[in-house]
Formats: sequence, C-alpha cells, structure tokens
Amino acid sequence: MPQHLNDTHTKSLYFLLLSLGVSVSVNGQDTKEGKIKTDDIEIIKETKVTLNQANRIFEKIYTNKMSEAKKPIRYEFVERKMPIETPEFSPIVLMPNKTDASNNDYSEKYHNVVRVGIGNYGHTFLEGHGGILTAKDNYHGIYIKHNAFRTGPVAATYSGQSQNQIRVHSRTSFNNVKLDGALGWERRGFDYYAAYIPNIINAPESAFYNSWNKFSFIGNINNINKTAKVDYTFKSNLAYLTSRLKANELVWKGELQGVYPLTEQLSAVLDANVMLSQRQDSTTLYRNLYKLRPTFQFKANTFSVTAGINVVNDREKTTFNNSYLYPVLKVDVQPMEGIKVYAGYEGDVHANTLTSLLSENQWIARFTPLRNTRKLADIYLGGRANLANGLTIEVKGSYASYKDFYVFTNSKADSSRFDVLYSDDTTKVRVTNVSGQVSYQIPQIWKTNFKFDVNMYSNLGNLKEPWHLPFFNATWNNTFTIREKLYVSSDWYVISGLKGKNAQSDQEVKLKPIIDLNLKFTYLLSDHWDVFVSANNILNKSYQRYLYYPTQAVNFLGGMSYSF
Repeated sequence: MPQHLNDTHTKSLYFLLLSLGVSVSVNGQDTKEGKIKTDDIEIIKETKVTLNQANRIFEKIYTNKMSEAKKPIRYEFVERKMPIETPEFSPIVLMPNKTDASNNDYSEKYHNVVRVGIGNYGHTFLEGHGGILTAKDNYHGIYIKHNAFRTGPVAATYSGQSQNQIRVHSRTSFNNVKLDGALGWERRGFDYYAAYIPNIINAPESAFYNSWNKFSFIGNINNINKTAKVDYTFKSNLAYLTSRLKANELVWKGELQGVYPLTEQLSAVLDANVMLSQRQDSTTLYRNLYKLRPTFQFKANTFSVTAGINVVNDREKTTFNNSYLYPVLKVDVQPMEGIKVYAGYEGDVHANTLTSLLSENQWIARFTPLRNTRKLADIYLGGRANLANGLTIEVKGSYASYKDFYVFTNSKADSSRFDVLYSDDTTKVRVTNVSGQVSYQIPQIWKTNFKFDVNMYSNLGNLKEPWHLPFFNATWNNTFTIREKLYVSSDWYVISGLKGKNAQSDQEVKLKPIIDLNLKFTYLLSDHWDVFVSANNILNKSYQRYLYYPTQAVNFLGGMSYSF
C-alpha cells in the first residue's frame, strides 16, 4: 500500500475498517428485509442466494396487476454516467447462465457450480462458486475465475490476454442490520499488440506486455427493520490497483443513503458520497470528491415530485479546491395503469480514476492525467410502459453539457497506446442522447431484450471530434428454453460512428461498424451435469473498437458444468 496518506485518507480508511470489521457470522432473529427504493435508487444484490425484500418506503408509483405466470422480466434502465459506455463484445466470452435461462426448479436447486472449458486461440476457462448457507440470513462463499487466450488476432502470442479472479464474500443478518461484504483479487494481462509490425519488429512478446492487479474490499450495512422510522444503507468500496508500468492507485468510495418519512406523502431523502484517491506514477496525486444531495419527495397516487440540491466539493491537494451547487428536480406522472412519464433536471460531478479509465480502455499510456468530469446541466424526458404479456418499453431523451469531457485518442509518442484528452476550460461539450429499451417474454419459453443509444456531440472545442465514442450502439439479447433441457441464448451487438486519429500523421480514420453476433448453447445431462458451447463473432467480422486493435475472428468455447 502506498505510503504518505494524508490525514483525511487515514481517518476515512480507519472508519471504514472499524465499521465493516464487524461482518462476522452471527445467527440473528428472523426479520424481514427492508430496502431503500425511490425512482432513482436501486440496490442490486450480486449473489444468487437472495432473500425476499420488502420495498418499505418508496415503491414505483404504478402497480402491475398481471398474474405471476405473466409477470414481466426484471427490467432495469441503467443510467450512464456519460453516454460513452459500450457493451462488452468478443473476444470476451459471456458464459451461459442457467439461472438466467428459466425460473424452473433446476435453476433454483443448486447454488454452487464448477465450469471448465477449452476453445480456439488457446482459450482456457475455469469458473467456480462454492458457498455455505449457515442460517436463513447468513451466507458465506468463494468465487474463482480463470479466462485466458494464449494467442490473439495479431502475431499469435503477441496478442494474448488473461483474466484471473478470486472473491470471498459473506452475508450476515442479526437484529435489525444486515452486513455483507467481499474481499477480492483480480489480475489482467494483455499486450500492446498494435505496436507489432510483422517482419520489422524483432522483440520478445514481453516487450509488448502489460498487466495490472487489483485488490478490493466491499462492505455494505443495510437496515432490515421494516418498522423502523428511518431507512438507510451504507456502502463502502476500497480498491488498490498496481500495474506492470509502475503505476498504482488507492481509491476509497463511501455512499450513504437515508430516507425519513415526514408525512404519509412527504419524505426527506439524503444521499452522501465520498471518494478519496491516491495515484502514484511519476508523482503522487491526492484527489478527493465529496457529494451531499438532500432532496424532498412528495408522492401522491398518480404522481411524485422530487426536488433538492446537489452540493459537490472537488479538490486536489495543493492544486485546487472547487465547490459546486446544482439543482435537482424530477417529476413522475402516471396517466394510467402501467404507464409512466417522467422529466427532470440535474447536474453532477463524475469521478474519473486510473482504475475507471483502465476498465474502459486497457491500452492507455503511462502518466495519464486525471480530472473529474462536470455535468453542468442535464435536461431529460422519458416514458415507460409495463404492458400485458410481459412487454416493457422505455424511451428517454436528454440534452446535457459537460466540462472536462474526455475521449481516448492514439498517443503521438506511440500510436499503440492511448492518451486521455479532456476538453479545455473554455469548452462546454454538449451531448444529445436518445435511448430506449424493449423487453418481452413468453414464460418458460423465450425472453428478449433490446437496447439502443443514439449520441450526438457538439461544441467539442479542442477535442475536434468525439474520438472513439459511438454515434449509435445497440444490443439485442435472447434466451430460448427448449423442452426444459436445452437453453439457447444469443447476443447481438451493433456499434457505429466510431472515429480514430493517428496523431503522428494527423490522419482521421473512420472505423468500420461493429456487428457482432454470439450464440450459446447449454444442454442439461442431469440434475448436476450440463455441457455448453459458446461461439463469438460467428459472422467473422473484422472490426476495431479502438484504432489499430483488431479483435478475434470466430472464436468458440466448449465445456462442462457440475452444479451442487
């Protein structure tokens, strides 16, 4: 762990370890879980062993009276921090998941599984999860994963990649509190294979290789007393990342959410967020981000109104200390059963760290500058409909302006690596976004989900173009169940409008649209055993998500699973 943490970091980490160190196995009283839930707040559990939760204070303003047999699929419209995130595509293999395929007895019978597989490109795969349910509310488990390609699309071993992960997690409930947390380690290895030039470069593969290790601790404290006056949850995430390029980063994020009902219709909501980070590279950089968002929500039978302010303090030790104040307003209206229309206005500051940037683009160069992105204003309007027969539709449009908006562009010093380029102080980048989602299901037979985003960028200033940001991206996911033995799923991705730039020649390059189709088959041999085959990029398209980094052609993985 890096040395010389300032007092603020030290006190915050001490409080974190003290508050979450009590997560031990304790058998408590049987209680019903409660959960904060507003139209903006949703707490999602990772483990497959979940308890029924009572949404105690804020529920959706509409209700669905359809029978359980025709209940729509779980539907989540994910708010993006900025409209630049894109789905994962090959060569990242998304494994078939029996529990997502059907709600039958088989998917609920076993919580532990071991999967092994092998494929082309020297692909080896191992995934396992084992856990112990010690009491109704207490669960402890371990998860491991190995996913590696010995070779890749360029010069065989010069473009391989690997991922290894171990996570130990625990959940304990007692009295009126539930504690859950996880300790984890993840390692990723990859090559800067865009630098390889056949018959010219004469260097070992290690000259192009990079890797990073991340150690993390996640802890949550949740209120589970359904009758308590105040509902709350506290989340904490401590991560330490170190890379082969001798850069490391320590990040702690804390989040507190609380709800206090003043009357039957009026409630006070408090969101508080803290991020403390220390990045060491050529120099040591201390960065803190504090947010306090108090709001009031008035909820009637057919509408709700949320209003408040977002107070943000963004500081960098010895460099700057800036505070911002943004209004928050959201109106939800239910004109009829199952139909909801909403509109709002807000501003915010989004934290950018070395860890978050690496999760978007692993080929970034050393000494990457770090700045947080300010969303000066975001005006949005949308609607959602939960219709009969499991059909859900949502469409949303927004118009937002940003400062310190960032893009990835090929470095002038080495075009195989990427610099993070921010908009300058005089530029307010404007982004118009139209997004939507359609979900439908025929129970026990077919589930489908289609999402799309259209992004239009203007007033880019010194950025010139939205380098490597898509104009359009869409995903279409399907799962079919055939005679309760065979599960077939498909994932279709489209990303278009990507542009890159060779900074050395000052030449703009329009990248080909990405069209990627993946298929997965799982056949149940018995209650415990199944076999699977996963094929990616079956259209054999040659495309680049980032300039000079082609992806694999058709790649497949076959293997077997044992559930227990």
